[in-house]
Amino acid sequence: MQPACASCGKALEPADRGRPRTYCSRSCQAKAYRTRKTEAPAALPEGGDGPRHLTLDRIVRAGIAVADAEGLDALSMRRVAAGLGTGTMSLYRHVTSKDDLVTLMVETAMTEVPLPGSPARDWRHGLERAAARDWELYHRHPWILPRVMMTTRAHFSPALAADSESALASFDGLGLEPADVFRYMFLFASYVQGVALILVSDLEAERQAKTATERGGTTPEDARDRLYAPGAYPRLARAMRAGADPWDLDALFASGLDGVLDGIAADLARRHSGA
Repeated sequence: MQPACASCGKALEPADRGRPRTYCSRSCQAKAYRTRKTEAPAALPEGGDGPRHLTLDRIVRAGIAVADAEGLDALSMRRVAAGLGTGTMSLYRHVTSKDDLVTLMVETAMTEVPLPGSPARDWRHGLERAAARDWELYHRHPWILPRVMMTTRAHFSPALAADSESALASFDGLGLEPADVFRYMFLFASYVQGVALILVSDLEAERQAKTATERGGTTPEDARDRLYAPGAYPRLARAMRAGADPWDLDALFASGLDGVLDGIAADLARRHSGA
């Protein structure tokens, strides 16, 4: 008998390799997670190590805690199990793989920052709200960025789709063609995620620098001293110092966002005058 999706009942294609499939899509998996996370916890076997009760929600949040503290590369099923005080195999009663766990972690993390509950005053206000929400999300969970980046190869997530739908609603009522809305959103999201890459890179560099310092290695100050050596790179040194040391990335983000939105406003005005 052909196996069926545990969420919607649709027939599953045979697995090419690894563990048998449980869901037909990431959407069904996320839907099952939202349903199951409030259900009664499953009891661990008598005599097992660690807590007597384990839930999918606890596993997902333990995974988020590891990724927040140490980055996604440090995440493993064994690491999560150790944090919960249970055996690794106990986790597989709730999630089928590390990749499935990360998918659920993204879904949970994105819902921590709620979507706006009221319509935007205008398109600019709508995009400002969307940018502020995403910026807060990347501060809270830097590891999430690679999992929500724009890509030509669509990866579906209910929370990510709702986030995009909310931002796109900013352009409602302007009479724009869908292709023009996409172009503006591409410009907007490219800026937000581009600066977020700097944020995530800086946070990772700080983590690595701390580790290097503890081991007696080279510190970031050593590299900066070479950059600021008299006459070495005068233009770059002046620009870096003018940008502050360290950078106020929040202020730079807000300033750059104003420039992007000013550009969209100018293009909208040009379209209106041309019409």
